Amino acid sequence: AAEAAAAKKAAEEAKAQKAAEAAAAKQAAEEAKAAAAREAAEAKAAEASKLSAQAAEKRKAAEDIVRTAQADAERAVDAANTEAQSQLRVAKTEAARIENEANSKARGIESEASSRVDNAKSQASSAQRVVKGIEGTIATLQAKQEATQKEFDGTFILRFDKRGRLGDEIKALKKEIKAQTKKLEQANKELTKASKFLEKEENYAAKQQAVADKIKAEGAAAGDKVVAAATKKTDSALAEAKKAAAAINKAAEGQAKAVLKEAESLQAKANKLK
Repeated sequence: AAEAAAAKKAAEEAKAQKAAEAAAAKQAAEEAKAAAAREAAEAKAAEASKLSAQAAEKRKAAEDIVRTAQADAERAVDAANTEAQSQLRVAKTEAARIENEANSKARGIESEASSRVDNAKSQASSAQRVVKGIEGTIATLQAKQEATQKEFDGTFILRFDKRGRLGDEIKALKKEIKAQTKKLEQANKELTKASKFLEKEENYAAKQQAVADKIKAEGAAAGDKVVAAATKKTDSALAEAKKAAAAINKAAEGQAKAVLKEAESLQAKANKLK
């Protein structure tokens, strides 16, 4: 009976030992599994973090692509605009030179014609003064003749000496009036000649003014043509620069879009690992 009890006890102890070992093995297995799970989770978290960082770098790269392209495009347009303004300044300077040259030539023509008219006017005025002077002299002589004739007519017929003296004076006055009248005729001829010459010079000046006006108009038109050509050229160049800038921005946007797509893909992989 004692041996049976001892055997039973030994069997129970062996069973307990076996159960304890099984429990220990199970616990070890569970701990190993948990450690593996933690290690796997940490690996996944590390990979997710790495992918998220790569996605962030891609997004930043996309922003940099767009920002750099915009800066390059803006610089290109600014450079084109600066060049356009420079060319326009040169064109306007040339236009001003052309107009000034034309105006200077026109002023020379106007000045020459004006000088000729002034000279003709001076001659006509001088001839007019001569006529007026002779007419004044004749009027004075005629008045003196009338007064002397009146005195002669009022002198008693037997006062021979006085009547003789007055008669001589009247004859002399008549002779002088006749001489002045001839001078007046010649002076009037000179005045007519001077007046016709003045009219001729004024007609010449009018024609020359038309020539001068045409030269000034042609100069202004030539200047405008130079500026218009430069404006057309610079507008075209500026439009091309803007077009090229738009193409740069569009290409950059396309590149950035592709990079952002890569970033989204990386972020999606990272999200799946979380």
